[in-house]
Amino acid sequence: MDIVLKSLASAIATAIILIIAKFSGPKMAGAIGGIPIIFAISYVLLTMNDKSLSRQFLIGGIYGAIGAILFSLILIWLNVQFIKTHWLNFAIAYVLCFLFALVLVYFTNK
Repeated sequence: MDIVLKSLASAIATAIILIIAKFSGPKMAGAIGGIPIIFAISYVLLTMNDKSLSRQFLIGGIYGAIGAILFSLILIWLNVQFIKTHWLNFAIAYVLCFLFALVLVYFTNK
């Protein structure tokens, strides 16, 4: 049941961002969606007396923020180098950042 509530909270956050995009435009939605939602969820978990889980969740959020910055930099570089393949550039940047996050979590859990 716990995972259902967490998924529901994530879905509500995504819905709010999409509503903002509809009425305020993509720039505003991107700015708000760029704020790591994970930090808000971590705060909720902290207040629910599960400090060990919330700490790990917060650390994961920090890794995700680092990955998002890396994703942006890689995507910008790829789009400058290979302008005609922007969808392929997106996929490559996404996969590289996903792998970066996996490696980061793997090596910091030892």
